[in-house]
Amino acid sequence: MNGLWLVLIVGLGLPVYAFLGYPVLLFVFAAFVQVARDVSYLTCRRDRRVDSPAVPGVSIIIAAHNEEGVIRRCLTHALDLDYPADSLEILLGSDGSTDGTVEAAESVSDSRVRLIAFPSRRGKLAVIKDCVSRARGEILVFTDANTALAPDAVRNLLRHFGNPRVGAVCGELHLLAPDGTSVEEGLYWRYEKVLKVLESRLNAVLGANGAIYAVRHSLFPSIPEGTITEDFVIPMSVRARGYRVVYDPEAAASEEAPAQLSGEFRRRVRIGAGNWHALGQCWRLLLPWKGFVALSFWSHKVLRWFTPFLLAAALGVAVVLAREPAGRVALAVQGVAYGAAVLGLALRRLRLPAGPLGLAAYFVTINAAIGVGMIRGLLGLQRASWPPTARGPIPTGGKR
Repeated sequence: MNGLWLVLIVGLGLPVYAFLGYPVLLFVFAAFVQVARDVSYLTCRRDRRVDSPAVPGVSIIIAAHNEEGVIRRCLTHALDLDYPADSLEILLGSDGSTDGTVEAAESVSDSRVRLIAFPSRRGKLAVIKDCVSRARGEILVFTDANTALAPDAVRNLLRHFGNPRVGAVCGELHLLAPDGTSVEEGLYWRYEKVLKVLESRLNAVLGANGAIYAVRHSLFPSIPEGTITEDFVIPMSVRARGYRVVYDPEAAASEEAPAQLSGEFRRRVRIGAGNWHALGQCWRLLLPWKGFVALSFWSHKVLRWFTPFLLAAALGVAVVLAREPAGRVALAVQGVAYGAAVLGLALRRLRLPAGPLGLAAYFVTINAAIGVGMIRGLLGLQRASWPPTARGPIPTGGKR
C-alpha cells in the first residue's frame, strides 16, 4: 500500500504545486529580484524606462480561414492603430477560405493591406511563414482575425525593442462577452496575468498568446509546418537563441470568448496535442542550468500538461484506498471537487450564475481537454489545421 499512497501524494501534490505552490515561489523570487533592481537603480541611477524613440517598420500578420464575419472589422482595428501609416503594413493570409473572407478583405480599400489568398488549406503556421517571407517590416506583430487590437497596442509592444537583447514581446488578451463585459473565466486569466508579470520580472516568460505578440523579423525561427502551438514555440525559439522575451500587459487586445465551454474544450484539445511539438522543439530549455526559465517551463507548462493524468491516477488510487479512513477522506475531497465542477457545468448549461462553481467547471474542462489532446498528439491524430471557434462579431467593449 505504501506505493499506492506515494502515487496519491504525487498525483495530488504536483498539481497543487503547479497551480498554487509555484505562484508563491515565483512571488518570492520576483520580490528579491525587484528589490535588487531597486537598490541598483538607487545606487547607480540608471534609467529603467523601456520606451524607444525609434519607429521601425511593422508588419502585422493575420492568418485566417473562413472568417467572413469578423475580418473586415479586424482590418479596420489594425488600420486605426496609433502608429505612423508609412511604417505599417498588414498582411492577411487566407488559408483556403471557402466563404466570403477574401471578398470582405478586398472591400477594405487601403494600400497598407496586402491580401495573400492561398487556394488550398495548409494550416496556420504554413500561412504565417509565407506571410513572413513577404513582410517588409523590421518587427513582426502577430494577431488573429477575431481579435481587436487596442489603438496603442503596437506602440506598447515596440517600445521594448529599443533594447537589442529583446527578441520578442507578448501582449495581454482580454476575453469579453458580446456586450463587452468580462467573462467568468476572467478570474483564471487574471491569475495567469499575475504569473506572466512575475515571470517577466525574472526573465522567464514562456511563449505568447497568438492574438498579440511581436518578434524581430531577423529572429523568426524555422520550425516545422506541422507545429500546432506556434505562438509558444516561436517565442521559445527566440529565447533559445539568447534573446529576452518580455510580457507587457499594457499592450492589449480583446476578443469574444467562446459562448460555450465546448468551444474552449476544442481549442484546448488542439493545444494539448501541440504540447508534444513544444516539448520536442524546446526541451533544452528544461535543463537545470537554464535557471528561472527551466523552473517556469517545468512548473507553469510541463506539470500542467500532465496534470490530467496525475489527477486521474490520484482518483483511481483513492478508490482503491477507500477501505482505509485516510483513503476515504482523500476520495471524499476529490468527490466534492469534481461534484462542484459538474454542478458548475449544469448551471452554465442552464445559463444560471455559477460563481466559484463555474471556475471549478472551467478548471476540470480545460484539464480534460488537455488530456484528450495529449493522447491525440501522442497517437498522431491531431491535424495542424483547425476550424475557427464559433464566435460573434469582435466586441466593441473593453480596451479600445
